[in-house]
Amino acid sequence: MLPAAHRLRSAAQFRATTRSGSKAARRSVIAYVLPPSPTEPALSTAMAGLIVSRSVGGSVVRHRAARRLRASVAGLLPALPSGTTVVLRALPGAAEDLELPAQVASAIDQALNHAVTRTR
Repeated sequence: MLPAAHRLRSAAQFRATTRSGSKAARRSVIAYVLPPSPTEPALSTAMAGLIVSRSVGGSVVRHRAARRLRASVAGLLPALPSGTTVVLRALPGAAEDLELPAQVASAIDQALNHAVTRTR
Protein backbone atom coordinates (compact mmCIF):
# COMPACT_ATOMS: atom_id res chain seq x y z
CA MET A 1 0.00 0.00 0.00
CA LEU A 2 1.19 3.49 -0.77
CA PRO A 3 1.65 5.80 2.21
CA ALA A 4 -0.92 8.61 2.34
CA ALA A 5 1.73 11.23 1.53
CA HIS A 6 2.49 9.46 -1.77
CA ARG A 7 -1.10 9.09 -3.08
CA LEU A 8 -2.72 11.27 -5.71
CA ARG A 9 -6.25 12.00 -4.58
CA SER A 10 -7.92 14.75 -6.56
CA ALA A 11 -9.26 14.53 -10.07
CA ALA A 12 -7.36 17.73 -10.86
CA GLN A 13 -4.02 16.06 -10.01
CA PHE A 14 -4.87 13.04 -12.19
CA ARG A 15 -6.03 15.32 -15.04
CA ALA A 16 -2.93 17.51 -14.91
CA THR A 17 -0.61 14.51 -14.94
CA THR A 18 -2.35 12.64 -17.76
CA ARG A 19 -2.79 15.74 -19.95
CA SER A 20 0.49 17.57 -19.37
CA GLY A 21 2.82 14.76 -18.40
CA SER A 22 5.00 12.61 -20.59
CA LYS A 23 3.66 9.20 -21.54
CA ALA A 24 5.33 5.84 -22.03
CA ALA A 25 3.47 2.64 -22.88
CA ARG A 26 4.36 -0.97 -22.29
CA ARG A 27 2.43 -4.18 -22.92
CA SER A 28 0.41 -4.04 -19.66
CA VAL A 29 0.76 -0.48 -18.42
CA ILE A 30 0.87 3.16 -19.52
CA ALA A 31 2.83 5.58 -17.33
CA TYR A 32 2.22 9.33 -17.26
CA VAL A 33 4.92 11.35 -15.47
CA LEU A 34 4.79 15.05 -14.67
CA PRO A 35 8.02 16.45 -13.18
CA PRO A 36 7.81 19.33 -10.70
CA SER A 37 7.23 22.74 -12.21
CA PRO A 38 9.96 25.29 -11.46
CA THR A 39 7.34 28.05 -11.07
CA GLU A 40 5.00 26.24 -8.68
CA PRO A 41 5.87 25.21 -5.12
CA ALA A 42 7.02 21.60 -5.14
CA LEU A 43 5.19 18.88 -3.29
CA SER A 44 7.16 17.38 -0.44
CA THR A 45 7.36 13.92 -2.05
CA ALA A 46 6.75 12.11 -5.32
CA MET A 47 3.12 11.02 -5.67
CA ALA A 48 1.39 8.26 -7.64
CA GLY A 49 -2.12 7.31 -8.67
CA LEU A 50 -3.68 4.37 -10.48
CA ILE A 51 -6.31 4.03 -13.19
CA VAL A 52 -7.72 0.52 -13.49
CA SER A 53 -10.84 0.46 -15.67
CA ARG A 54 -13.35 -2.26 -16.41
CA SER A 55 -11.52 -3.13 -19.61
CA VAL A 56 -8.89 -4.81 -17.41
CA GLY A 57 -11.44 -7.35 -16.18
CA GLY A 58 -13.94 -8.07 -13.45
CA SER A 59 -13.68 -6.76 -9.91
CA VAL A 60 -11.30 -9.43 -8.67
CA VAL A 61 -8.98 -9.00 -11.65
CA ARG A 62 -9.03 -5.18 -11.38
CA HIS A 63 -8.16 -5.29 -7.69
CA ARG A 64 -5.33 -7.77 -8.33
CA ALA A 65 -3.95 -5.50 -11.05
CA ALA A 66 -4.19 -2.47 -8.73
CA ARG A 67 -2.37 -4.29 -5.91
CA ARG A 68 0.40 -5.35 -8.27
CA LEU A 69 0.75 -1.82 -9.69
CA ARG A 70 0.82 -0.31 -6.20
CA ALA A 71 3.53 -2.72 -5.10
CA SER A 72 5.53 -2.03 -8.26
CA VAL A 73 5.47 1.75 -7.91
CA ALA A 74 5.93 1.92 -4.11
CA GLY A 75 9.60 1.03 -4.32
CA LEU A 76 10.25 3.50 -7.13
CA LEU A 77 8.77 6.64 -5.55
CA PRO A 78 11.65 7.45 -3.15
CA ALA A 79 14.06 7.55 -6.10
CA LEU A 80 11.95 10.07 -8.06
CA PRO A 81 12.51 13.83 -7.70
CA SER A 82 10.33 15.53 -5.07
CA GLY A 83 7.16 16.92 -6.56
CA THR A 84 6.97 14.42 -9.41
CA THR A 85 3.52 12.95 -10.06
CA VAL A 86 3.00 9.56 -11.70
CA VAL A 87 -0.24 8.03 -12.97
CA LEU A 88 -0.26 4.38 -14.01
CA ARG A 89 -3.03 3.11 -16.30
CA ALA A 90 -3.48 -0.66 -16.26
CA LEU A 91 -4.13 -2.39 -19.57
CA PRO A 92 -5.86 -5.76 -20.06
CA GLY A 93 -3.57 -8.54 -18.89
CA ALA A 94 -1.86 -6.46 -16.19
CA ALA A 95 -3.09 -8.71 -13.38
CA GLU A 96 -1.45 -11.81 -14.86
CA ASP A 97 1.67 -10.31 -16.47
CA LEU A 98 4.74 -11.63 -14.66
CA GLU A 99 6.90 -8.81 -16.04
CA LEU A 100 4.67 -6.01 -14.69
CA PRO A 101 7.18 -4.61 -12.15
CA ALA A 102 9.87 -4.35 -14.84
CA GLN A 103 7.40 -2.76 -17.26
CA VAL A 104 6.36 -0.17 -14.65
CA ALA A 105 9.98 0.74 -13.88
CA SER A 106 10.88 0.95 -17.56
CA ALA A 107 7.84 3.06 -18.49
CA ILE A 108 8.35 5.51 -15.60
CA ASP A 109 12.04 5.86 -16.43
CA GLN A 110 11.34 6.53 -20.11
CA ALA A 111 8.53 9.02 -19.40
CA LEU A 112 10.64 10.86 -16.81
CA ASN A 113 13.61 11.10 -19.19
CA HIS A 114 11.33 12.41 -21.94
CA ALA A 115 9.74 14.95 -19.58
CA VAL A 116 13.12 16.22 -18.39
CA THR A 117 14.51 16.62 -21.92
CA ARG A 118 11.27 18.29 -23.03
CA THR A 119 11.52 20.99 -20.34
CA ARG A 120 15.12 21.91 -21.19
